[in-house]
Amino acid sequence: MSQIDNKNVYRALFEQSPIGLMIFDQNGTIVEANESSLHFLKATKERIIGLSYQDLKDKTVSELLGKGLKGEASDYEGPYRTTISNIILQVRFRVNPLMEKGKLVGIALIFENLTERMETEARLANSLSEKLAVEAALKENEVKFKTLFHSAGEAIFLMDDRIFLECNPKTEEMFGCDREDIVGASPVDFSPEYQPDGSASSEKAKQKIMAALDGRPQTFDWLHCKKDRSTFDAEVTLTSVTLNGRKLLQAIVRDISERKKAEEQIKKLNEDLEQKVVLRTEELKATNTYLENTNRNLIVTLDELKSTQAQLIQSEKMAVLGQLIAGIAHEVNTPLGAIISSNEGIQSLFRQDWEKLLCDFAEMSPSERESWKMIFSKGSIFPEFYDSAEERKNRKLIREALHRLGYPSLEFVSENLAELGIRPEDLPELVKEVPKEKFSTVVSNASSLSGIIRHSNVIREAAIKASRVIRALKTYVYQDQTVLSIIDIREQMDTVLTLYYNKLKYGVEIVRKFSDRSVVRGQADQLTQVWANLINNAFQAIAYQGVLELGSYTEGDFIVVSVTDNGPGIPEEIQDKIFEPFFTTKEKGEGSGLGLDICRKIVEMHNGRIEFDSKPGKTTFRVYLPLAETSLI
Repeated sequence: MSQIDNKNVYRALFEQSPIGLMIFDQNGTIVEANESSLHFLKATKERIIGLSYQDLKDKTVSELLGKGLKGEASDYEGPYRTTISNIILQVRFRVNPLMEKGKLVGIALIFENLTERMETEARLANSLSEKLAVEAALKENEVKFKTLFHSAGEAIFLMDDRIFLECNPKTEEMFGCDREDIVGASPVDFSPEYQPDGSASSEKAKQKIMAALDGRPQTFDWLHCKKDRSTFDAEVTLTSVTLNGRKLLQAIVRDISERKKAEEQIKKLNEDLEQKVVLRTEELKATNTYLENTNRNLIVTLDELKSTQAQLIQSEKMAVLGQLIAGIAHEVNTPLGAIISSNEGIQSLFRQDWEKLLCDFAEMSPSERESWKMIFSKGSIFPEFYDSAEERKNRKLIREALHRLGYPSLEFVSENLAELGIRPEDLPELVKEVPKEKFSTVVSNASSLSGIIRHSNVIREAAIKASRVIRALKTYVYQDQTVLSIIDIREQMDTVLTLYYNKLKYGVEIVRKFSDRSVVRGQADQLTQVWANLINNAFQAIAYQGVLELGSYTEGDFIVVSVTDNGPGIPEEIQDKIFEPFFTTKEKGEGSGLGLDICRKIVEMHNGRIEFDSKPGKTTFRVYLPLAETSLI
């Protein structure tokens, strides 16, 4: 009975022990585990029993158990990663071999969870550290506040509602007395009977003290007395503080005597300044009246100058136009003459035998009509150029070819064919199936009827040419002088050159080198005036016999427009004068000397600039204008 009791006792001790206990057999397999170990590992007995020590995740513990299976006892304290729940705990392990009759029958693993105890110890250590830090900070702050109190630049009092309890060294200096003279005294003892506003110091001090004790901080000016009863101005701040459960007042006093003196000086200076301002204001009113009158006069003068400038620009433009009138008249009269002549040719055809021409055509055979169609088609084409020498040569070759083909020498036939642009090599095809006696009729009929189209083409081309000249003249004279618009420099140059065509077509070579980006924003009328002046000057420099090069290129945010001639150049001794008003090298009556001055003013109005360089054989003027995308005008 006692053996059973002992067995039960040991079993109860194993199961109820607060320390984790495990039994491994001689193969390292768990065969027993108490409740503490299961709680410790957060696992069930079903998961634990049968688990080999080699299956443990924590290699340190598995190595200890392996040593135990070899008969070695060992200890371990430190972190442990559990196998089932995969958590890290702080533990203390003891591995003991189990021997029976000198033979290893298993091992016992005794372990204790130190995690909670170590966390508690860490918290206690932290609390102790924090307490020590707080005490050290309090002590440090006490030293700081004491140092601040004693070294402050203002007088600091500690008082109740009646008397001073404490003061700093600055108080002794400010009031000219010792600490013993202040502690125990009343604020009224260091104040005159009345304050500057006439109120009694005792009553006013009581009001301020009661308000501060009531939790309303007070800051105010006060007239204080020193020990020798001399007064000084001060700024006082009263604040309620609580020390050891007792409500007291802290008073901070600043000597503001110097500030008061400065304020008085500033007040006096302000009064003097006000007097000076009044006097100066009267002077400024008189000056302002004078300036207003002067400004009105300047505005009138400026308007007159603007009007004069506009008139000068228009006069200069008309002067250039006057030089072109004869050439423009010729350019218009020439196409008008061609139109009249061509119209007369058409009318003469209809005044004569047009009915006979139609009848002759109706009587033609199919082969004759094919020949007629070829001649008519050739005669309907408007020639790109006319060369009388070439036509005479062609007429002779046609006459010879007809003679070789057995046709009688008909002068008017060869003349008509040459005039229509028929070549000798075209004749075999034309006469192939046409009777010899009918060929002259076919040629005459086709030539006469195709003349209508030829004359019509001449009228069209002449009208286009006249229209181009009139359009250029209208653009030059009637451009809007106020509206800003997008302007293509190339189109403006073409307009100016059209007006000069009659003078330059026989002796001037024009070279154009414009970039794709040749667009600016500005006043078209004014910029056309610039190009007209520069081109006119260049023509006069080369006496309408030479090379004129017009071009443009971009440079940063600017387009640079250039006008270059191969004339004799501008003499070096006058190059710095050419932009001066009324300076000219031309004969009397040929120029006013305002052209380049006006050009410069127009370019500058467009936020640009004009430059030039000149030497014998080459003169170039360059105009810099903001590109349309970046123009600021």
